[in-house]
Amino acid sequence: MKVSSTHRKNDLIQLFLSLAIIAVVMVVSTFVYFKLDLTEEKRHSLTTSTKTMLEELDDVVYIRCYLTGNFPAKFKRLEQAFQERLDEFQDISGNKVEYEFIDIYESGDEQTIAQAEEALYEEGLRFTRIAYEENGAKKFQNIWPAAMVTFKGKSLPIQLFQSENPDPSAEQINASVNNLEYVLSSSLRILTRKETPAIAILEGHGELLPLETADLELTLEENYDVERVEINGKLNALSDKVEGVGRRLNRYDLLIVAKPDSAFDNKDKLIIDQFVMNGGRVLWMVDPILTDLDSLRTNQQTLATTNEMGLYDMLFDYGVRLNRNLIIDYQCAPIVYDAGPMGDRRNMQVFNWYFAPVVIPSDSAHPICTNIDPLHFDFASSLDLVGDNENVRSRVLLESSNLALERKAPIRVSTGVSNLEKDYFENNTDDPYNMAVLLEGKFNSNFTGRISNKQLVEDKDFAFKETSLPTKMIVIGDGDFGKNKYRNTKEGLAPLPLGYDLYAGRVVYDNKEFLLNAINYLLDDADLISIRSRTIILRNLDKEIVKDHKGLIQFINVTLPFVLIGLMGVLLMWLRKRKFGKAS
Repeated sequence: MKVSSTHRKNDLIQLFLSLAIIAVVMVVSTFVYFKLDLTEEKRHSLTTSTKTMLEELDDVVYIRCYLTGNFPAKFKRLEQAFQERLDEFQDISGNKVEYEFIDIYESGDEQTIAQAEEALYEEGLRFTRIAYEENGAKKFQNIWPAAMVTFKGKSLPIQLFQSENPDPSAEQINASVNNLEYVLSSSLRILTRKETPAIAILEGHGELLPLETADLELTLEENYDVERVEINGKLNALSDKVEGVGRRLNRYDLLIVAKPDSAFDNKDKLIIDQFVMNGGRVLWMVDPILTDLDSLRTNQQTLATTNEMGLYDMLFDYGVRLNRNLIIDYQCAPIVYDAGPMGDRRNMQVFNWYFAPVVIPSDSAHPICTNIDPLHFDFASSLDLVGDNENVRSRVLLESSNLALERKAPIRVSTGVSNLEKDYFENNTDDPYNMAVLLEGKFNSNFTGRISNKQLVEDKDFAFKETSLPTKMIVIGDGDFGKNKYRNTKEGLAPLPLGYDLYAGRVVYDNKEFLLNAINYLLDDADLISIRSRTIILRNLDKEIVKDHKGLIQFINVTLPFVLIGLMGVLLMWLRKRKFGKAS
């Protein structure tokens, strides 16, 4: 009896001690934040740049999210993932991130709901109309995968899901989950930064029209000040001379040159050159070869000739040669055209359009290329890295496939190229061709020793520089790389998203994402690139294995846990009986 009483006393002590330890751990956990992320891609961890930004917040950020309510499980996953991200933002910022989830449909009153929807739309938030099945019937519902971020009186709308697909796939939802940190971080950077970088889009030399760059411009305007600029020989078009400063100060941080088709005179070139010398960054999208598309559509052939835009020598001095050629690539986009008469109807068929190379970026090439889907080129030319300037670092960002060939100017462009077979490329191909390159460092002026007017060189107001401040530029051998398509609507011409494929009826190519990464990098927003390039892999079950072993999988998931718990219970009872049986 004494032994039994002693054991009972020890058991009670162990029970109360265990409860006390659990209570202490729970209390401590409310004051100390700790998380162990064992996932391969660190899906539950924020990037270092985001953590630093949150730790430096000097005021409260308030976030209102409208993705909540009764809707399908796939969007519930997005809601849960967003709340987890917000909890993490809150913890790291020291509770300077506050949030709430609002269901505008909770009241059930149609008038109240209509007013709430209108108010959200006016704030810049957008809804998604989803389709789902309930009791065998197909139903539709509006949800708001959006939030409003407010900081120091300034507000910014963000979209957590942007597809128009009413029944999105698991991959689309996963892409939105991947993008949550970027969406939140970029919005906070916009609201908290003191100065907004300025971007100039060049005009006056036949560059792409505003309608043709509308999608890229609208996206850039979310993060930067964007302005279209015509130089026209004006010395102050890109920079100003400030009294007391020994050099000119650029008015813009980045210049975008998109598909000029007429010659730059020396004065405009000099102004751009000095913009670079004073630290300006440039994104060049240029066509060394001009193609008459109207003639191609009418006659199914045309003659492509050299584009004498006057930039070849300047870019050569910076470190890149524009080749007067067109790249044809077996890895290409399709084209639809009339293949000949078919009774009284047009015989429209799909062909490989080798003049439209599709480039698949390598993640290892550069952070700009990480997680970028295939890119669409159109009548593109190759580039070569040249020069021996030790102060300039050059790097190839994009290459053609191994099955690519060049056609040197003048070039006969014909729809008949579609008849080429794969073995033609295999038997004639060489190394891949460079399609986009990055140059970084201190560049030499293209006008060193070339300005005959000595007085201009010595003019303090002009402040001519022979060597640049540290700067960067990216050159792409395709002027149409940033060009969006457009369509006729009742209101007039409306731009389509950049990368939109007319035959697929959706965005297929990642040109815009690549350009956004490139611009972020040129403007030293490398932190945004590191966040954008994160990948959280969705590990779906193999449907064939599930189908073939359905019973076993159900047993493992449903029955096996109960069996294991039962075995553990039996084992503990046996051990206890054995221990106390001996003691008695």
